Amino acid sequence: MQQIVVGTAGHIDHGKTSLVRELTGFNTDRLIEEKERGMTIDLGFAHLNNAITIIDVPGHEKFIRNMVAGAANIHFGLIVVAADDGIMPQTIEHLEILTLLGVTEGWVAITKIDIVKDEEWIDLVELDIQECLLLRGFNAFSVRRINSLNGFGVSKLKSDIENIVSGKIPYSDSEYFRLYIDRAFSKTGFGAVVTGTVVNGSVEQGEEVEVLPSKARAKIRSLQSHGGGAKEIKTGDRAALNLSNIKLSELHRGQTLCYPGILKPTKNVIVKIKMVQSTSWKIKNNQRLRCHFGTSEVLGRLKTYSSKVIKKNESLNVMINLESPVATALDDRFIIRSYSPMETIAGGIVLETNIKASWSSIKDLLMNIPLDPDKRFRFLVDYNWKKPKSLKFWEMKFFNSKYNIKILRNDEFKLSSENLIYSKKRKENAKEEISNFFLNSYAKNPFRKVIALESIKNSLLFSDGWLKIIINQMILDGDIIECQGGYALNNYKIELSIEDKKNLNFIEKVLRDHRKQPISLSYIIESTRHNPKRVGDLVHILVENGKVESLGDNFFMHCEYLDHLKKNITKYFKTEDSLTVADFKKLTGLTRKTAIPLLEYLDKKKYTIRHGNVRTMGGNNEKRN
Repeated sequence: MQQIVVGTAGHIDHGKTSLVRELTGFNTDRLIEEKERGMTIDLGFAHLNNAITIIDVPGHEKFIRNMVAGAANIHFGLIVVAADDGIMPQTIEHLEILTLLGVTEGWVAITKIDIVKDEEWIDLVELDIQECLLLRGFNAFSVRRINSLNGFGVSKLKSDIENIVSGKIPYSDSEYFRLYIDRAFSKTGFGAVVTGTVVNGSVEQGEEVEVLPSKARAKIRSLQSHGGGAKEIKTGDRAALNLSNIKLSELHRGQTLCYPGILKPTKNVIVKIKMVQSTSWKIKNNQRLRCHFGTSEVLGRLKTYSSKVIKKNESLNVMINLESPVATALDDRFIIRSYSPMETIAGGIVLETNIKASWSSIKDLLMNIPLDPDKRFRFLVDYNWKKPKSLKFWEMKFFNSKYNIKILRNDEFKLSSENLIYSKKRKENAKEEISNFFLNSYAKNPFRKVIALESIKNSLLFSDGWLKIIINQMILDGDIIECQGGYALNNYKIELSIEDKKNLNFIEKVLRDHRKQPISLSYIIESTRHNPKRVGDLVHILVENGKVESLGDNFFMHCEYLDHLKKNITKYFKTEDSLTVADFKKLTGLTRKTAIPLLEYLDKKKYTIRHGNVRTMGGNNEKRN
């Protein structure tokens, strides 16, 4: 059966714990200090029935952080207001925390009606409560007047909860398991145990989970839900997990248990925040604040894209730089409290995590990233167009969102054979950028027709997969051609003057004259006594025309003699199994200075394979045989 978690909310001493005891028969104050002081300090847990858990939270302002940790794991709120006090500061703060976390439905219990003899006063309190709920967008299924001393109203409230909950199912389309840890303890004979409510997905006994943000791995030895053993737990279940392969000292409230690999801890998040209506605080740029993600509390500084001060009831996209990493997912809700004195001042929704970009790029994100998951997905695909991500990447990214990513093969989105998602518009943009890169390169170096793939990638900052898609498309379209280990614009012709042709012939003659001996670019420049850049350009023209080969490290050799050498190497390996540097020098008549660059070229081209100080026949030689 699908399980539901109800959380209490209300001011200190308004009877939350007493009400839970009347509803369930359990006293949720488990700590000695709580029993001695008669005040709830930490979270308490009780079962209303097999499908409903109630989390009792502390009402004192000093323990709001514990209340927030409890609220992170609930589906419905039980607002408790004492008839003699009415709405109090923590009533409002708790209610704002619930609604900021997306808990907008529940019940109201007006307690201590035995103290107030004036029915009209209780009527006024109820009206005040209804107005307070309406202002904050909380829908009360029912409002019950309770006398915990004699049990008046308790059975009706219990029936209200059971009847409403039976038709409510926590939403999650995700298959990936996630749970916020709210308790960690050791049990004799079992070892480490953690408890929490399943936020996403499901997990079975025996499976491995990841503990974030520490990234430790643990195995689920056994599971319990509602006091009984279970083979599987799923979304909405209140559960205890007995973990192996991990120490209790490595576990604590604030951590997240999840399916391995679905979340990457982050110290920077882009979020949309909304200030509460009751606050007198104003958030300024770079202000230090307390951020509550799940059951964790992390300090961070909020950064806006302008000098704007955020006031009560206002909303804005901001970036938060956290002092410690958190495991949060897109569309998670969280709470912001002031650093000191501590008050709840805002809540937010996570829009993007793990941002690595310049501030100007981040500002663009802040100003334009949408809240709606569908629009945000399209925006982020477009934003990352130079480095498209896979379908799997985006499915994992949005695993927590109420949105299924379905890529339709239409005019807007395409899916490559490598499962990269991109838009048709951005594909045309990429082709245009590559064409412009070639044109700009030719304007600076008109004699360098062929451009290496690495140069294109480094200049345009395209990912390898994306560059491959665009280059292949441009080849198919006839826009560019592949040649001499690089690429060139199709139909681009180098215009040579009479003087250029004369110099080109002279350079080729120099290389021919040296026959099988590699010569350096500096030697060619010295021989021609021309402008070094001009000589370099002309040498590259000879390379692109297939007359000269670049051996690397600015050494060159005429192709006619290089081909002759390759044939000699092939012939050599017909009778010999290995080739040393000395053997190669003897075979070619070269010095060590020129032999080494040539050998390294042969290694690179797979004519030889180096093994320490000797070489064996390479694959290209085998093809010649």
